[in-house]
Amino acid sequence: MTVHLVGAGCGGPLWLTLKGKDLLESAEHIVYDSLIHPDLLQLAPPSCVFHPVGKRKGRPSPKQSEICALLVDLGRTGKSVVRLKGGDPFVFGRGGEEAIALEDAGVPWTFTPGITAALGGLGSAGIPPTHRGAADSVTLVSGHSADGKEPDADAWRAIGALRGTKAIYMGASSWTKLRPLLLEGGMAPDEPCAAVAWGGWGRARLVSFSSADSPDIPSPSIVALGETAGIRLSPERGPLRGLQVGLVRPSPGSWTTARALESLGADAYSLPLLSLEELFRSGEDSSIAEADWLVLTSPRGAAILLRRIDPRRISGRIAVIGEGTAAALASFGIRADAVASPSTSEALAALLAARVRPGERVVFFRNEAGSPLPEEAVRSVGAFPENIAAYRMLPSLPPGWESYEALWDECGLDALVFGSAALAAAWSASAPPPRPETALVAWGETCGRAVERLFGRAPLVMRSADFDGLVAALESLRKE
Repeated sequence: MTVHLVGAGCGGPLWLTLKGKDLLESAEHIVYDSLIHPDLLQLAPPSCVFHPVGKRKGRPSPKQSEICALLVDLGRTGKSVVRLKGGDPFVFGRGGEEAIALEDAGVPWTFTPGITAALGGLGSAGIPPTHRGAADSVTLVSGHSADGKEPDADAWRAIGALRGTKAIYMGASSWTKLRPLLLEGGMAPDEPCAAVAWGGWGRARLVSFSSADSPDIPSPSIVALGETAGIRLSPERGPLRGLQVGLVRPSPGSWTTARALESLGADAYSLPLLSLEELFRSGEDSSIAEADWLVLTSPRGAAILLRRIDPRRISGRIAVIGEGTAAALASFGIRADAVASPSTSEALAALLAARVRPGERVVFFRNEAGSPLPEEAVRSVGAFPENIAAYRMLPSLPPGWESYEALWDECGLDALVFGSAALAAAWSASAPPPRPETALVAWGETCGRAVERLFGRAPLVMRSADFDGLVAALESLRKE
C-alpha cells in the first residue's frame, strides 16, 4: 500500500532515473500528467491501469483536490501506485500537496526526484545555472501565484535585488508583468536574460534578450535572468536535432530505436501499434523437431518458440531474419546457422534460396501475417515449406495516446516511420490518417508499397533496412 511520487524529468525518457524506471516497471496504477514523455508509460506491465490527470490549455482537467483524492483511493487498494510528474514533483509540481494528502489519510508514500527545468532545461541549452565569477547562487521562483492573483509587487522587487541566477518557471505569460517589478527592485536595465522553451527536449528553443526587452516568449518556458544567461555555450545537439519522429515498429524495437534517435537529438515516439496474441497448433512440436530448417522472423517468435519446445529437440539448422532475432536466440544459448541481413523479407528469401536444398523440409515459425516471399523462395528450389502461425498481432494503441496527439498538436510530427506493411495497416485501422505535413518513411520496398496503397502518397523508402538507413532518411528531412 504505497504511492510513489516520481519525477519524469524535463526531457525524454533518457532523463528518467533508474529508480523511477524500476518503479514504473512494477506499477499497478500510474497517475500521470501532461508534461511527461508518453513513451514512459510503455515501461509499465501490460496489466497496469493508467489515469491521465494532466492539465492542457482549453481542455477539461481534474482539480488538484480531485487528484489528491484519487491518489488516496488508489493507495488504499494495497497496490503499487506511481504518480508520474514532469520535472521534479517537489519543484513547482505540487508534489508536496499530494504527499500531505497521503499522510493525512495514513497512506505510505515515497519520493523519487526528477531533473527539473532550472537544471536540465537551462543546462542542455548551454546556460549553466551557476558559474564562477558570474553566479554563486540560484533562485527558483514560479511566475504564477497559487491563487491566480496579480504578482506580489514587494516579493518581485526583492527578487530583482538578488544576485546570481534567477530561474522563473512558467515565465512565458508573466514576463511583461514581472519585468517592471524586477527593474524597480534593482535588476540591471541591461541584465542578460534567456527563455528556454521545452527545455531538455529535442525541440528545445532558446530566446536570448535583455531586461530592456519584452520579447514574444514561447510556452512552456523557463526564464533565466543574470550573467549566466548571457554566456554563449553551444552543446552538441546531434544530427537529428529538433525532428519529431513517430516510430511505428514492434515492441521492444520501437522503444530502443526511439531512444537511439533521442540520443541523436530527435524527439522520438515509440508507437508499437500491434499487441501479440499467441496461437497454438496441434503437433507443432513434432514439425519443429523434424525440420531440416527452422526459420524465425522476429525476436518475439524466438522467445515463444523456446517456451514451447525443449531446444535440444531441434535437430535442423536455424535461419533467422536480422541480427535482432539472432540476438534473441543467443540470449537462450542458441546460435543461428544463417542470418538474413538486412532484416527484410526479401533478404530472407534470398538467403533461403541460396542455402536450402531440394527435398528439404523448411518450417516457418512466425507471425500469422508473415510475408509469402520466403516460402516462395523455398518452393522455387524444390524444397517443402511448412508454416506454423505462432502468433498474430492485433491493432492496439499504446497507453497515453491522448498525450501523443496533444504533443503533435503543439509541436507537429515531421516523420512517421513504418517498420512493416502490417504496421502500416495497423495505423490505418486504429489511428487517424497521417497529417499532410508529416513525411512517411518505409522500412523496405514491400512496406513502401503498402504505405502508398494505404495512405495515397509515396513514402521515403530507406536506402537500407537498418538503423543507419533510418538515420540517413531522417537527416534528409531536416529543415535547418
